[in-house]
Amino acid sequence: MAVLVGAARGCHTLLQATAVSDRWGTTNFASINAVFTAPMTAVGALAPVAGPALAGVLGGYPAMAVTMALVLTAVVLLAARS
Repeated sequence: MAVLVGAARGCHTLLQATAVSDRWGTTNFASINAVFTAPMTAVGALAPVAGPALAGVLGGYPAMAVTMALVLTAVVLLAARS
């Protein structure tokens, strides 16, 4: 899991430098880039607290892992439809 998260973060870092300027230009680059980066920054900041909190609510880490797998599957299926 750590390798996949690291790979995703690495891809995001590389895309961040080019995707924003390619799509929206260099005018207001910093503001647009901040909006582009905010979701991953927020998730990265909240994950260390949210994981154990969710595991506590669901009764343990195995239940949390299953729940998160189901949520991720639903999100991927919804993203594939759009």
